[in-house]
Amino acid sequence: MKSRHPRIRLASLATLALAAGLLAGCAEESKGDDGKAADSGSSIFEIGLVGDSAAGDPVAGGRLDVSSYSELRTFDPVGVIAGGLSGGTELAAIYDVLLRYDPEQGEYQPQLAEGISADDAFTTWTLTLRPDVTFSDGTPVDADAVVGSIERYLAEGGGQATLFQRKVKATKAIDERTVEFTMTEPWADFEYMLATAPGMIVAPAAYAGKEFTPIGAGPFTFVHYRPTEELLLKANPAYWGGAPNLAELRFRNVQTAQGTLDVVRTGDADVAVLREPNVIADAVDADLAGSMNVVSMGVGLIVNSREGIDTAEVLVRRAISQALDPQVIIDRSYAGIGLPGTQMFADESRWRGKVEGPQIDVDAAKELVEQAKAKGFDGTIRYLGIAKVSQNTGVAIEAMLGRIGITVEAEYVPGAAEMIQRVFVDRDFDLAGWSFGTPDAGVFPELFESFHSESNGNAGGYSSEVMDGLIADLGSATSVEDQQQILDRIQEEWNATVPAIVFGAQPEFVTWGEQVGGVRPHVDSMVLFDQAWVAE
Repeated sequence: MKSRHPRIRLASLATLALAAGLLAGCAEESKGDDGKAADSGSSIFEIGLVGDSAAGDPVAGGRLDVSSYSELRTFDPVGVIAGGLSGGTELAAIYDVLLRYDPEQGEYQPQLAEGISADDAFTTWTLTLRPDVTFSDGTPVDADAVVGSIERYLAEGGGQATLFQRKVKATKAIDERTVEFTMTEPWADFEYMLATAPGMIVAPAAYAGKEFTPIGAGPFTFVHYRPTEELLLKANPAYWGGAPNLAELRFRNVQTAQGTLDVVRTGDADVAVLREPNVIADAVDADLAGSMNVVSMGVGLIVNSREGIDTAEVLVRRAISQALDPQVIIDRSYAGIGLPGTQMFADESRWRGKVEGPQIDVDAAKELVEQAKAKGFDGTIRYLGIAKVSQNTGVAIEAMLGRIGITVEAEYVPGAAEMIQRVFVDRDFDLAGWSFGTPDAGVFPELFESFHSESNGNAGGYSSEVMDGLIADLGSATSVEDQQQILDRIQEEWNATVPAIVFGAQPEFVTWGEQVGGVRPHVDSMVLFDQAWVAE
């Protein structure tokens, strides 16, 4: 879930930069013994735990070294769209989460909270807190603290605040250990919000002064952050679940995907976060253990649909969707290894329905371009990417659109900050590389944030009354069957109006060495280290 707003605070730009960087890019090529690119195959990307973790009894003490995907530069949950690739794991170590999502079981479990329940209509949710839990400063984690933290998150414009405020009418402390959430309409998947950034409860003292101080109730406490070097946390002996096995937890960032894998192989790191499919394939081939996740719409393009832009014409958008072959993009970007497809939800997703995505049809695309030109389209499209990251993709896009009569003017900005400025502030683009990474547990929030006409995160300015209605229906559906039927209708509307271009799903792999045990997968590729340990 990525709420992207032109007026977003500087702290949140790190998350936007992450999304801008998660493009089809110049990944290192994986080759077989014959020198050819390895074959694509979805079997290695099956969601769940992979390989064998350390066996035996947990070992007390020691430090776990984590090579993270990106460097976390703010420790306030308000400033981060918390996910496993954008600092969510680090924040969960400091603040914990009210609920934990078990990806293998597909259900939420109590974590910092003792439990949660909903009425039959899913319009009232009741959260029960554990007794006698304290923040690391000794103050109680009670209902007032939870309500205060959430209200601050909303007032400060946290990444998921827009959706939360739209769907939740009131958040109220009923007694010391009970918080009641009253919905504006049914919300069967509300638990997701309490497993992500809004559910990372910060202590009242954390925001009492002029500067935010990272004080939480998680298994670890903040020691120091040294930019470009390390984030160091230490065990919280008063943690509600008992003192962690680990004495310290250190996060560092390696700049390349292959380098990140190498530090785990050599033992210079215990845990690493990988997203490039070809490098993940190498990790699986090396029999490394870990937690595999797949996010739908993980590789694609934002399409600018605003009035006065060439791509505002639906004929042009449909032509582009029928001309750009995802397999070519995966070949160019990840040596042919990945999960290409035009459909919104990957085969690995629980939400893969009966409706296919846009079909690749060059002749039909040419005809659509001719129809658009008859209405005034000049035949030129601008593509915006990041230098040294998106250029392979850009070359492929130029070739594929060129064969249907569209000339592509490619421009490459130096980095993610410039990309964000152009896309979210200046809105100066036709097509731009982006990730709409959508986890199975967060389909409604992600679709609302990225494609609802009233969302601040709708970077392409896409607007469809039909789609707005379908997304709203999805949010209030109370059964999996109803949700699936609505998602199939959303795919049909997607094919007709093309809000964005999908090149495929993206695997995300948190991997660890044979000396590591007790790492627990969570939602959005986050992992929890409260029970983790590392052998001597």
